[in-house]
Amino acid sequence: MNRSFQQRILEAAHKVFIENGYRQSDMRSIAREAGIAVGTIYNYYPNKAVLYQEILTGQWSELEQAIFRMTCDRELEPLLRLHNITDCLLKFVSQHSSFWREIMEDSKREAELPDEGHRAQIQAFEQLKKHLRRLFSEMVTDDSAWIERHVLTYIAAVTHIGVFFPDQLDMNREYVTELVQHIVQLTEKKNCDTI
Repeated sequence: MNRSFQQRILEAAHKVFIENGYRQSDMRSIAREAGIAVGTIYNYYPNKAVLYQEILTGQWSELEQAIFRMTCDRELEPLLRLHNITDCLLKFVSQHSSFWREIMEDSKREAELPDEGHRAQIQAFEQLKKHLRRLFSEMVTDDSAWIERHVLTYIAAVTHIGVFFPDQLDMNREYVTELVQHIVQLTEKKNCDTI
């Protein structure tokens, strides 16, 4: 056997989580996909939440680092940086739509005590918002009251457009970019009107 049990578990869990989502997945399905006994999984991961956390953290970490680099690239105008981030996010959404939906939807769920999986989702959501706030702050002059709304509108647009039209990356990117330009223009107009 070339691959370790842990690698097989991670690959199987990734597939099951993508197909079924976090809440609908269970350790038996993961074990069946990996071709191992359920008890073997528990030798490596005490529960589904810890397993999900490891997968989500790995998937998100690569994306978050790329977003951070793009956010800090001062050689590009903020709107062009956001354009690049949008491209990166839309690709992630099209490849990992269940992970993305759960990061966005479950991050605000407070009905239950969050487990490791939910904490990983909340952390990913907050990291994304932090990067986007920084970028929108550069695009919208002196209007911090609207920045959070801009960030959440942007995230909602990327989420819904990316999920509903996963094979139309170019058109999705163009749509989201034009939406952001419109938001920025409206905010600037509002600021000029109040002066």
